[in-house]
Amino acid sequence: MVHIYVLNPAHKLRFLSRLLLKGSKRILRQVGAPSPVEEVKQTRKPKINVFHLIKSDLRHVPQEGLTRNPEYYRDESEGGFCVFRVENTLFKVHKCYLLREPSAFGDMFSLPIVEGLPNDAPIPLFDTAEQFQDLLWALYALPSQLASTTEPDSPSLDRLLNVAELANKYCLASYETWALERILALAQNPMGFLRYATPEACARALNLAVLCNHQQLLDVITQRLVARILWTDVDRQPILEVAESRGLRKLQGVAYYKELVAIEKASGYDDNGLTRPVFPPSMSVEKRMLFLAAHHSLSNLWECVRTTAPTFIASGCASHTECLASWTEMWQSAGVASQTMRHGSADVLGRLKAMMILLRKSMKESSSQVTLDCTLAALESITTARDDIVAGLMDHFQGY
Repeated sequence: MVHIYVLNPAHKLRFLSRLLLKGSKRILRQVGAPSPVEEVKQTRKPKINVFHLIKSDLRHVPQEGLTRNPEYYRDESEGGFCVFRVENTLFKVHKCYLLREPSAFGDMFSLPIVEGLPNDAPIPLFDTAEQFQDLLWALYALPSQLASTTEPDSPSLDRLLNVAELANKYCLASYETWALERILALAQNPMGFLRYATPEACARALNLAVLCNHQQLLDVITQRLVARILWTDVDRQPILEVAESRGLRKLQGVAYYKELVAIEKASGYDDNGLTRPVFPPSMSVEKRMLFLAAHHSLSNLWECVRTTAPTFIASGCASHTECLASWTEMWQSAGVASQTMRHGSADVLGRLKAMMILLRKSMKESSSQVTLDCTLAALESITTARDDIVAGLMDHFQGY
């Protein structure tokens, strides 16, 4: 049996007709409404006629009746250009940019040797062309350029160092402050330049912080460089040269310590299982004696560290005495562990780091013996002990 279905499309056509009618009404309403673009155009300010800015009917006053603004009517000697020669490059600079604030340039222009130069003769300077170009970039920069922190527009580290060094040299206080604050922001970034930049760039930043007496910048750079020297194979020499010349004892001690540990590691162990540093032939006799004395001093320090667990106070612990006893036992056990003793006898920080790893594991497993408050305080005491050792490393190299 065959079934035949007859479809009637009338109801579908009515539905489509209603949709078209609604759409047409909506379009008509939109045609009558004002366009958003037209509204913007209607509210836009009319273009200013520049002739209306000029007061043409200002009454005439004799020249002697006019007063020159002391700030913004510059003397002819302060206007115009001046030419500098830096290395083999000439720079023609507006004087007004150099004299916007009290600086060494104002005194320079009044020197007899400069005043006696012909008009087109350049003033020779000791800087490099790149340094002076970066200083002029800052002097001519727009406020938006100086304030920008976005990657494409923000100045590079080298440019900031150049600006800060020359601004300090020529007593441009505002530009020195600006450059130092930008360098500080970069230094405070954990992933910033102190983590990856060349040792030479880090040494320049370190020297600049001392030169400009910027204690906050000096503290940040020192903290980052101490960690980088201790736990990476960065070339220490450029940083050490600045530390020696500027008397930065903490960085000096860390650099000497790392050199001694490297010598000890390359020397190996003797028949008794002790490390005896074998110094390279190129090392002077005086330095060998001092490093040998430092090795002995650090070995003695380790014996004190190994046998004396750092104390701590945990106010929230009801059984603090028992916790201290367990902590001391775990400390002395970690001090003789093979993971700890594989480091050289003078590598106090390396051994202390190995102990910290072992103690974290031990205290996690023995949570019933040491309360949580005491555990946190005990681990914090290791960090304090480590920082004290780092701060006093230079004491083991006295006289060098």
